[in-house]
Amino acid sequence: MKITMNETGNARSCEITSSGPCGYVIFGASGDLTRRKLLPAVFSLFRAKKIPGAFFLIGFARTQMDDDSFRKRVAAAVNAAYDDVDQVKINDFIRRCFYVNGDYTKKDGYLRLKAKIKKCEGQFATDKNLVVHIATPPSLYAPIVTLLGTTGLVQRGCDTSPFQRVIVEKPFGRDLAGSMRLNKELLVHLCEHQIYRIDHYLGKETVQNILLFRFANQFFEPSWNHQYIDHIQITAAEEIGIGHRAGYFDPTGLLRDMFQNHMLQLAALVGMEPPVDLSADRVRDEKVRFMKAIRPFDLEDIQTQLIRGQYGNGGHNAPSLKAYREEADVADTSCTETYFAMKLQVDNVRWQNVPFYLQAGKRLAKKLTRITVIFKKVPYCMFNTGRSVLSPAPNMLIFEIQPQQEISLHLQAKVPGAKMCLTSLAMELDYRKTFGSKMDEDYSTLILDCMLGDQTLFWRKDAVETSWALLSPVLDHWDTISQQQKNNMLHSYPAGGWGPEAGHRFIEKDGRVWIIAE
Repeated sequence: MKITMNETGNARSCEITSSGPCGYVIFGASGDLTRRKLLPAVFSLFRAKKIPGAFFLIGFARTQMDDDSFRKRVAAAVNAAYDDVDQVKINDFIRRCFYVNGDYTKKDGYLRLKAKIKKCEGQFATDKNLVVHIATPPSLYAPIVTLLGTTGLVQRGCDTSPFQRVIVEKPFGRDLAGSMRLNKELLVHLCEHQIYRIDHYLGKETVQNILLFRFANQFFEPSWNHQYIDHIQITAAEEIGIGHRAGYFDPTGLLRDMFQNHMLQLAALVGMEPPVDLSADRVRDEKVRFMKAIRPFDLEDIQTQLIRGQYGNGGHNAPSLKAYREEADVADTSCTETYFAMKLQVDNVRWQNVPFYLQAGKRLAKKLTRITVIFKKVPYCMFNTGRSVLSPAPNMLIFEIQPQQEISLHLQAKVPGAKMCLTSLAMELDYRKTFGSKMDEDYSTLILDCMLGDQTLFWRKDAVETSWALLSPVLDHWDTISQQQKNNMLHSYPAGGWGPEAGHRFIEKDGRVWIIAE
């Protein structure tokens, strides 16, 4: 990031640095993630001149296609994502797009890919810099990297002049043993500085702004502790069910899909100590320290810390919505959770006795991802007059990540009129209204960071393993109990609502409520 300073030392302009020459290869190029996210994200960078003309894109997948067929897919994906696309710009982009067909587990496809990369490097003068993005099913991560290494497409230690970097999608393993095994396999052919374990939530502007709000504003950090904060809430709600993803979701569940990565990263950004500087390793050091401070789950009393739920049919309010066990390819005895509510305790000085409440669910009332910092109530209210007893609502700082990206600070103020009546007012920052088209999508931000060699917003090996070390005992415990015990611990909720009653009671027993719907 390039910043121009004025005489007083304040930022006058803030310009995102463009990447240098680079080739970009997508494994899984015929898949849904590539169509919906990756191709529009790379085009967005190209259109904004954040990647140079010295650039090419190669798709690799099993699907039989030639360059022209792939280019038609690229154009369709870009046109579906953007309404204001300049056709000349699209044509300039797609002429840099190529395709190689091959089996992910067989060497011959990689040799064809190697020849295509060499040809493109000469045509587009990319200085042999290369980013490989693996957007395939997780079982293919290790075989792909192994064949990239054995065919010489990547070499361990090549991170500068020229660089070879690999982006790996989530989930990174299914448990602690699996993540450690995957890390070991990848590190045979890549060093840690070449591996970019992506979590697209971390590319969202509101998420990145958590650190800025905490550490660049003097009035927040002194109160960011157990003396002033009552508790933290993180909610990740989705309207959609599992759709046609039962093959992935049913053996995975929402704890693996949301808590181990997205939600734990959000909690770490809220709870971490200030890093010495904003270098990638210093920021990630503090995230890992926070994760290690989370108190392990008490498996003997797990229901006081974790509630699981599963959506039923929509009932009278949404009769067309099917229950989870009625979805295609889901067994009618499945005990996979589609909702969870969780309480984390952090054993350090800053967060002593401040619970972090997390909830996530599918088929809830609306799409919403939100972090809410709830401050303690005013200890004494001088505005209690006569028989009237006022109880001002606590101050709240809300980071809304989806569907809008905005930040709001909720304060108490007087209602106009003669009486001393209080109400909550919100001071709001709406990112899209304020910055408009200057906002990048999450994948654009992260792909550019990889091209620039900035790992700040990516998972590091020790963080992945620390997160799984926290969750794996819970998953293992669930696997050991009987079907009847699982059914007793799995709370049904109507599709289209706000989760099971047990999820509401879970936080209400502590004298608190979920801050979710307006």
